[in-house]
Amino acid sequence: MFLLVQIGYSENPPPQNLLNSGIRASVAGNYEQAERDFRLALDEAGTSESLTARALGQLGSLLLTKGRLDEAETLLHRAILIVRSNRTLDQRQLPVLLGLLGDLYQKAGRFRESEKSLNEAIQLGTKLLEDNPLHLADLYNDMGVLHFATGNRKQSEKDFKKALTLAEKAGPDNGSTIAPILANLANLYYVQQQWNLAEQVTLRSVHLAEQTQGQEHPAVSALVNNLGVLYYGQGRLIEAEAMHRRALVLRRKAFGSENPYTALSAANLAEVLAAEGMNDEAGILFAEALKTQERTLGPKVPEVASTLERFATFLRRTKNDVLASEMEDRANSIRIERTFTVSVQEMRNR
Repeated sequence: MFLLVQIGYSENPPPQNLLNSGIRASVAGNYEQAERDFRLALDEAGTSESLTARALGQLGSLLLTKGRLDEAETLLHRAILIVRSNRTLDQRQLPVLLGLLGDLYQKAGRFRESEKSLNEAIQLGTKLLEDNPLHLADLYNDMGVLHFATGNRKQSEKDFKKALTLAEKAGPDNGSTIAPILANLANLYYVQQQWNLAEQVTLRSVHLAEQTQGQEHPAVSALVNNLGVLYYGQGRLIEAEAMHRRALVLRRKAFGSENPYTALSAANLAEVLAAEGMNDEAGILFAEALKTQERTLGPKVPEVASTLERFATFLRRTKNDVLASEMEDRANSIRIERTFTVSVQEMRNR
């Protein structure tokens, strides 16, 4: 979700040119160029709080897309503070910024903070963004993801369908917004074991994204990854392999090798290859994914625990029980420590 609320200017100063250039680059999937433009715009904004808030929001949104949550959170908090403290600025940016922050909290597993931020974003957005249903659609989509993550599937489905109605109301040319909503709805159908419906909706999301953003756009990688997961769950290994290979290529190109999204694709492909008996490549990819996650996310996060468990399952199949036991022990330790840490955080937030 990108911060595309526009502000009118009597002139077009260099920072605004840079912001516009960054938006074009991000829409095209050229995230490295977009990041350079947004950082330059921030440097050039000077004392203009309006330009500074927009540059912070755009850069924070981009870094969130790239999985760099800590950096994104700092920037989004700065942008929100500027907009809240200066009522002369375009307040339409506030619900969008709060929505981005809620999305970030959800990705970080900070669900109570996510719900608070998204609720405020929707309340403000209902008042301020009536003329922009796409932004409201994004907010309801993020709330649906939150309810899905916290186990409220019934409400999650309502949120996704509300988001879809809003996005489709904005017109048929908004596939880049509609596609991720469809993908989330498909994930819901998947966990409910509604296989045919999940596949139909996932395929529609992929086709929409390809039509509106191009087959090589990094946003397509997440949708292709979902299709690979769906095929793997149905035992359609050849199709799953093809999807995960494509997702890995797209993510390496867009994010580089040192990125948690790239690591996830590597682990997903490794699991499929292991099921096909292609053990050498599977072992290399599992090791690559684990090392990348440890470097980019830290050694004691749930993503690392999950990869350790998947790697251990593979190692037991290949009769390497000693290393498998070590990985299982590490994964258990992470999950136990994580449970304790989260419970302490929850107590502090009460």
